[in-house]
Amino acid sequence: MCYQNFFRFNKRSWQESKAMISLIIYCLSGTFLTLFNKLTIIRFPYTNILLILQNTFAVILLIFCSQCFRSTFGSLPRLNRMVFQVWLPLVILFVLMLISSLIALIYVSVPTVIVMRNLTTLFVSLLEYLFLKHKTTRFSLVILIGMLCAAILYAKHDFTFNIRGYIWLGVNILSTSIYQIYIKKIIHLVYFENIGSIGMSYYNNLLSLPLLWIIACGTGEFKRLIMDSNYEMISILLIIISSILGFLLSISAFTLNKLISATSMMVANNVNKFSVILLSELFIKSTLDLVASIGAISVLCLGWLYSQTTKSTLKTICLIITILLMILGAIIEYKYTKTTEDYYSQFQPIIFNKTILRRSLNTQQGNEIYQSYLPISKKSYHISHPKIDIRHVQNYSLPQNCRNRNASIWKTCDIRSCQPYTRLPKWNYPQQTILQEKTDEFIHHLLEIAWGRNPPWIDLYLRSSCNGIMEMQYLLESIKLFWPRFLGSIIIVLDVNDEKILKYILPNQPTHHYIISFEHTPCLPGRIFNQYSYLNLDRHSHADYILTVDSDCIFHSPVTPDLIFRDGKIILSSSQTFQRDLWLKPLEAIMGLGMYERHYMVTQPVTFARSTFSSFRKWFCQTKGQCYEDQLTQLLPKYYQEFCWMCQLGTYLERGHVEKSEYDTYWYQHLDDPSLKPILRYAIHIPYEPFNTTQCREVLCYEKTANEIIKQGLCRAFGPSIFQFCMNYKHFNYINNVTFSYAQFEIQAAEKSERINVLNDYLKRLANVTMMAYDFKNVGQC
Repeated sequence: MCYQNFFRFNKRSWQESKAMISLIIYCLSGTFLTLFNKLTIIRFPYTNILLILQNTFAVILLIFCSQCFRSTFGSLPRLNRMVFQVWLPLVILFVLMLISSLIALIYVSVPTVIVMRNLTTLFVSLLEYLFLKHKTTRFSLVILIGMLCAAILYAKHDFTFNIRGYIWLGVNILSTSIYQIYIKKIIHLVYFENIGSIGMSYYNNLLSLPLLWIIACGTGEFKRLIMDSNYEMISILLIIISSILGFLLSISAFTLNKLISATSMMVANNVNKFSVILLSELFIKSTLDLVASIGAISVLCLGWLYSQTTKSTLKTICLIITILLMILGAIIEYKYTKTTEDYYSQFQPIIFNKTILRRSLNTQQGNEIYQSYLPISKKSYHISHPKIDIRHVQNYSLPQNCRNRNASIWKTCDIRSCQPYTRLPKWNYPQQTILQEKTDEFIHHLLEIAWGRNPPWIDLYLRSSCNGIMEMQYLLESIKLFWPRFLGSIIIVLDVNDEKILKYILPNQPTHHYIISFEHTPCLPGRIFNQYSYLNLDRHSHADYILTVDSDCIFHSPVTPDLIFRDGKIILSSSQTFQRDLWLKPLEAIMGLGMYERHYMVTQPVTFARSTFSSFRKWFCQTKGQCYEDQLTQLLPKYYQEFCWMCQLGTYLERGHVEKSEYDTYWYQHLDDPSLKPILRYAIHIPYEPFNTTQCREVLCYEKTANEIIKQGLCRAFGPSIFQFCMNYKHFNYINNVTFSYAQFEIQAAEKSERINVLNDYLKRLANVTMMAYDFKNVGQC
């Protein structure tokens, strides 16, 4: 009897220990798997190949465990034709679940993936009602509606909101829901009576491999991987760790399902979800504000409560908690809508106190404000007398080493003259300061102080044509206001036959030095020629740096050194996730497979050193064995629309193994890196980020947006102490949003508080030079 009691005690103790060990493994692997998948897919952006490696690893381990630990794992089920036919739809759904989950992680945060996956419960419930005739109780229905409302609340305040990411999350939710319904339909068939979770995992991982291979080959992932020789050892390590974690999660989940109750399993699942969100916020990227946090907690709590609604003792509690969460969410959403300005509710514009405008600061102190941002100037270049220089027509001269010099695309196809746009813009921004000084003169004085006595030589370059007259009118007005007059020239390059439009775009009394040049147009499509022309813009300028801007952009803030330079280097922004699929193939069609890593057309304007253009062409000829123009001749027409000149220069700088001196000319602002301070955008792309609408092409909308962004820019920078107009102008949500986003997409990983700090620091520096400018003006008047 004693022996039997001892044996039972030991058996129970072993079962408890086994359950505890399995629970620990389950929680740890479940918590870290999503985090490591996020890190892996960022460093190793080959979704299907990553899944092939992970699933192959799982199959090998399953076979090994079934052979060596058969008493625990049992034997793996056999695969026959009938099983394959029935299981194939499940495998397709399984692959879709995996792919959509990994791709979603590229675009959105870990908390977003966790929160939105919980909506699977809602879709499963709907599908069960439609196809399995399973009815949902009223209490369950209330909780499901609460989950949906909480998810909407979260999405509205999701810092990483990305429409492509949410689409892939929707695919993941739908495929997971159908997967679960299909499992319930077939699991009772005679073929699958004894399959178990291990058998299901074996079938899924094994049968998914051929499908993943086909997708990887079809999408060209293997070709890009072979060409990509720059992936690091840490990528391989992350793949191995994520594969091990995935296997441990499957095995521990299988073991726990046998050892603990369904309620305990649900508790473990929710612990995992909260842990993943917490660790992601701490170590990967902070993305949740108060409202989003409440939305996330509500979704997860309601998901757990839904699983408990069959217990009568919890029904009342479930209902009360659900109602309270929904009321709390509604109150917070109402308060948020009434009192905040998007992400920047804490921001207040600097309002000058007239009592401190009499501070005595000298020019040397003004130089020190921005000294750390400026590069060491090679030349001193000042235009004392602004004027307009019109140059002769620029003929294209292809390099002598080009084999396709006589190709039809290089023949001259000058565009016939278009009908000039003659309507003059109507401006309603304040034309004078509170002391009756012209607005552009006032800003000019403070920019002289900000840039110091020996500023770098920077030309502003614009390539346009007759069709861009309307856009150029608004852009040139913003240049007059916000671009420093003394840095260099405003270079405008037009097509031959556009001479007659000059009277519609150039000022009668120029404040800057303008250089107007004309180019013969080769027989290239308009978009690709425009981009090719930019790649050769260095022949129009002799400056050290060239800032480029599209004609459909407009400046909204005074351009001080900190907007262009950081630590004496040119700020060059890029993103691994923003519009990745759109630009990858066109770039690799020019520069070679495996060259794409980042997208560089993520903001306007963009600045390059003039020397980079010639060194890029030289590098291209040396590495490709032909001139750039020959490669362009062979480019397929399907890539014309997404041809991106700045993407090619950025890729060359970061992936072309350039000389250290040239590489060190730039500050590489990887927008996906949350450790970097955010940059401030000082211009907007009007058609893609208009005021109070989604797109803006017509004249009145364009004009409304241009006026609004300039007014918000002036009032945010200077306030009512400089412009009385700003006394009743207190809404800056539009300009604050476009300062940190691009075309309605969040492009920077830095958290909200860091954005606010960077914006306020910029405005404080601007405030100091503004006070100095007023001091000098008042002294002169005395």
